[in-house]
Amino acid sequence: MNIPKHPLILLAASFLAFGIAPLTYAADAGAKAHANKGVQLSQQGAFDQAIAEFTEAIKLDPKDVRFYRDRGGVYLTTKRFQDAVNDFTKVVELAPKDAGGYSLRGAAESELLQLDQAMADLNKALELKPNDPQALERRGLVYYRQKNYQAALADYNNALTQNPSSTLGLSRRADAYVAMNEFAKALPDLEAALKLKPDDFDTTQRMQYVKAKLATPRPIVKAPPVPTPAPTPEAMSMQMKIGIGAGALVLIIILVIVLSRKKSRGY
Repeated sequence: MNIPKHPLILLAASFLAFGIAPLTYAADAGAKAHANKGVQLSQQGAFDQAIAEFTEAIKLDPKDVRFYRDRGGVYLTTKRFQDAVNDFTKVVELAPKDAGGYSLRGAAESELLQLDQAMADLNKALELKPNDPQALERRGLVYYRQKNYQAALADYNNALTQNPSSTLGLSRRADAYVAMNEFAKALPDLEAALKLKPDDFDTTQRMQYVKAKLATPRPIVKAPPVPTPAPTPEAMSMQMKIGIGAGALVLIIILVIVLSRKKSRGY
C-alpha cells in the first residue's frame, strides 16, 4: 500500500477517513431507530405508520435485510400480498441462504393463489431448514389448496410433531380432515386449538359445524333386493311322456266310439 509521504496529504487523508465513519454510523443508528419504532407500531396495530417507519429505515440503510423482512411481514398481515412478495424477494436477493425469506415469500404467493411459485419457495425453505414447522404449515396449506389432502396432512403432522401447541397447525389439519369428510378426526384438533386459544371465533364456528355433521345421522342405504330366480322346470321323464301319450290315445278312442254311436242312432 502506498502511504502519502507529505504530512499535509497524510493529515487530509486522516480527516477524510474519520469523517466517513461517523456519517455511516449515524445512518445505521437512524435506520435502526426507525425500524425499532416500526416494530413497536406494528405490535400496537398501527400498521400504516409501521410501514412508513420501515420505509424510512430502508432509505437510510437499503442493505439491511431485516427491514425488508419486517415491512413484508406487515404487508402480509394487512393482506397486501403483492407488496409482501416484493419485499420478501428483496430478502431472498440479499440473503439467498436465509430459509425465512423463501418461506415468507411462499406464504404471500399462496395467498395470491400462485401455488406453483409458492410450492417452489417452500420446498427451498425446507431444503435450507428441514422440518421447520412454519414452512411445513405453509406448504401444507398449498397442498390443501391444490386439493392434495393426504400431502397436506403429512406436512401438518410433521409440523405438529415439531410444535404440538400450534393453534394454526391444529386448525389447518382439522380443515384437511373436514375436506375428507373425516369429521371425527377433525374434532379433537379443534378442541385442542380452542383449549390453547379459547376466544378464537373462527375455530369455534368450525367446531360447531363439525359437531353438527357428527350429530346428523347418515342415511341408511338399503341394498337392492336380489331377484329370486324362477324355478327351473324339471325335465319330463320318459315314463311320464308314455303315460300322457297313452291317456291321449284312450281319450281319442272314446271320442270316436261316442261319435260312431251317435251316427248309428241318427242324431
